[in-house]
Amino acid sequence: MQDLPPDPAPVARAPSRARLRLWLEPTDLPELRTARPLQERVEPHPSRQRLRTVYFDTADLALARGGFTLRVRRLGHRHLQTVQGVASPLAESRSQVEGPVPALEPDFERIPGAELRAHLTQLVAAAPLRPIVEIETLRTEQAVRTARSEIRLVLDEGQLRTSRGAVPIAEVELELVRGQSQDLYTLALELQQTALLRIATRSALERGLGQLTGAVPTPSRAGRIELPDDATLEQTLEATFRSCFDQILANEEPARLGLDPESVHQLRVGVRRMRSALSLFKQALPDAQRRALQPELRWLARELGRARDLDVFIEGTLDPLRRRFPDDAGIKRLADEAGELRGHAYDALRITLDSMRYAELMLRIGAWLTGRAWREQPLTPEAASLFLPGRAKASELLRKRRRKLRRLGHDFERANIDELHQLRLEAKKLRYAAEFLKPLFPRRKRRPYLRATSALQDTLGHLNDTSTASRLLDELLGRLDEESRPACLRAMGFVEGWVSRSAELHLEKLPSVWRKLERARPFWRHPNH
Repeated sequence: MQDLPPDPAPVARAPSRARLRLWLEPTDLPELRTARPLQERVEPHPSRQRLRTVYFDTADLALARGGFTLRVRRLGHRHLQTVQGVASPLAESRSQVEGPVPALEPDFERIPGAELRAHLTQLVAAAPLRPIVEIETLRTEQAVRTARSEIRLVLDEGQLRTSRGAVPIAEVELELVRGQSQDLYTLALELQQTALLRIATRSALERGLGQLTGAVPTPSRAGRIELPDDATLEQTLEATFRSCFDQILANEEPARLGLDPESVHQLRVGVRRMRSALSLFKQALPDAQRRALQPELRWLARELGRARDLDVFIEGTLDPLRRRFPDDAGIKRLADEAGELRGHAYDALRITLDSMRYAELMLRIGAWLTGRAWREQPLTPEAASLFLPGRAKASELLRKRRRKLRRLGHDFERANIDELHQLRLEAKKLRYAAEFLKPLFPRRKRRPYLRATSALQDTLGHLNDTSTASRLLDELLGRLDEESRPACLRAMGFVEGWVSRSAELHLEKLPSVWRKLERARPFWRHPNH
C-alpha cells in the first residue's frame, strides 16, 4: 500500500440532494415499473445493474456503536468502499467518504483522511472485521422529469442476508437532481395509485442489524425543537410541524410491532401535537389546507385511541389489582377479557398503519411540509405575520391559550365531569403551545410554568382515565357468560372502588395544582427577553 497517496480522491461527498426512501411489497414491483406516471415521464432506456453490498464490522459491532458504517459495494467489475456517519433514519441525506478498493473486502489504508483512518482504527482496536449484513439487489435507475423538477428514481429488488437468514427487500428511492423537493412527495403520491408505498423509517442496514442482533425499533419521544433567537413565525411553525411529523414516523414501526405500549402512546402524542399545532397556528395557515389535514388526523387519533385506552386500563388499573389479589378468579377473568380486547385493538391498529389511507396521509404531510405549502395564500396581515419575528406572535398566542384556560377553570371545584374534560383539553392545548414556542424564550425563565402546565394536564388526565375505565368495565360486563358473572361482578366492585379512590385523590390534588399554575409567572411576560 506504500504506493498509494495519503488521501486518494474523492476525499468526501457531502449531502446536497434531497431524497425520499420508500418501502413496498416485492410483489408490487412489476406493477410499479409499468405505472403510468413513470411511462409518461421517464427516459426511454433505464439502466440496470446487479449490486452486491457487504457491510463490515467487528463481532461486537464496534463501528456501529461508534456511529459509523463501513461497506464495500461491487458494481460490475469495480469495488467501492464507503465510510458513512450514522444519521437519523428520517434524515434525507448523509455525509460520507468513499473510494475504490481492489476486492469485495475493506481496506483501511484506502480510506481518505488520516484523521478518520486513525479514529476508525482506534474504534475496532485490532479486532478482525467480518461481514455482518449483505444486500444483493437488481437496481433499476431512471430519470423522471416533471414540470418543475428532474428526479432520479431508483428501484431495488433483492435479498438482505445475515447469519440469521435472508429476507426479501423492495425499495424505491427518489433523489432530487434539480427542482423542488416537494416534487419527490408529489411523484410518490402519484405512484401510490399503483402500489402501496410507505416512507422508510429505517435503512436496509438498520433492518439487517435488527435481524442480526434481535433488536427492535423502540418508542421515541418528541425531539427538541431548536430555533434561533430571531426566528420568524414561519421558522417556528415549520420546526414545530417537522417535530410532530418526525415523532409520528419514528413510532410507526414500533407501534406496528406492538411490543411496547409506550410506542402507541408516543405515536398518539405525535398526532395530538400536530392537531394542536394546526389549531395554534391556524391564523397563519390557509383554511383549505388546515381543513384537509384535520379530519385525517382526527381519524388517525381515533384509530390509535382504542389501543391506548386499553393499555392504560390494563396497566394502570387491572395489573395493580392482580398483584394485590393474585388469587382472585374474577379479577383474573376481567384481565383476560381486557387482554383479548387489547389484542383485537392492536390488530386493528396494524391494519390502520398498513392502509393506503395512512400511507397517503404521511406523504401528503411530507409534501406540505417540504414545499412550505402554507405560502400558497393571498398576502393578508395574517399571512405576512409568517415572516415577522416569532417571539412577539408567540407571546400573543400563549396569552390567548392561557386566557381561555383560566376562563374555563375559574370555578372548577363545581365543575361536572364534562366540564373537567373540556378543561383538560384546554390544559393540553396550552401545554403543547408552551412546548412548541418555548425555544423562543430563555430556558431558565420557562421551566416553572412548563412544570405547572404539565402537572395540571397530568392531574386532569388521570380523571379522564377514570371515565374511560368505567366505560371499559361496562364493555367487559357485556362479554361475560352467566357462569362467570357472579365472581366478575364482585371483582368489578373492586375495580370501581379502586378507580373511584384514584379519582378522589386527583380531585383533592386539583386545587393545589391549579394554584401553582396561577402563581407561576408566564415565561413570555418576562422583560428583556
